[in-house]
Amino acid sequence: MNRLIDSEKLKEIETDLLKSVDEICRKENFRYSLGGGTLLGAVRHKGFIPWDDDIDIMMPRPDYDAFISYCLSNAVPFGIKSFENDKNYVDLSAKIYNTETILKDDNIAGGSDIGVNIDVFPVDGLGNTYEEAKKIFDSTSFKRNLLVAAQWRKFFKSKTHSWYYEPFRFLFFLMSRFVNKSKLFDSIQKKYKNVDFDNVNFAAAVGGSYREKEILPKSVFANYVSLPFEGSEFKAIADYDKYLSSLYGEYMKLPPEEKRVSHHTFIAYYKTED
Repeated sequence: MNRLIDSEKLKEIETDLLKSVDEICRKENFRYSLGGGTLLGAVRHKGFIPWDDDIDIMMPRPDYDAFISYCLSNAVPFGIKSFENDKNYVDLSAKIYNTETILKDDNIAGGSDIGVNIDVFPVDGLGNTYEEAKKIFDSTSFKRNLLVAAQWRKFFKSKTHSWYYEPFRFLFFLMSRFVNKSKLFDSIQKKYKNVDFDNVNFAAAVGGSYREKEILPKSVFANYVSLPFEGSEFKAIADYDKYLSSLYGEYMKLPPEEKRVSHHTFIAYYKTED
């Protein structure tokens, strides 16, 4: 029987993956930052948000592409899954994973070879004004929702959306049964890879969970500092206040107790049996 990985061990494995990514990025001068709830955890808790158990990082598109290329052409101490090395993998973030583990998820489809992992999100350039950036961002909104639903094994109730959004999720789920996921992903990615990140004023982690709240001045992603996370130091955007305020509002205030839950539905195991 495969040995179950508990929450504390899961966090330890993910932190080790983050350390490996950090080492490569420092050595190769790739820009990266803790992102989303991981950055919030670093600022507010100096580690994981107590009720959360995942790690997200983000990279400007040029650095993301260079990082993926580096990992696919060099010996690295982890597995990597992205559209660049698996056309059946259609998540808008790449996954860096521990090869000695495996995840079981009855709701989300995924390769059986992807173990405990951290997500790497590209930050794409969008436009020179907020209005232009939002227009470009919104131009793939329907496709992105369809792509997310296409990765579901079955329909399930969201832990993050309000109840009134469920009929829309169900509609996307039905439509997603009839799409070519690889072509859908490719059309979304090409839309943003054609924008020169370094020559626009607004950018966003397009695959992030917070939709238009992710759209920020590119200057937010220009400078980096080190922040403590689980006893080590990792890179973070210096203007994290603007980023976190956009995503979470009053981010130093704890949410109500009923919202202090993990949104994941997977169970993690070691590959080797007891």
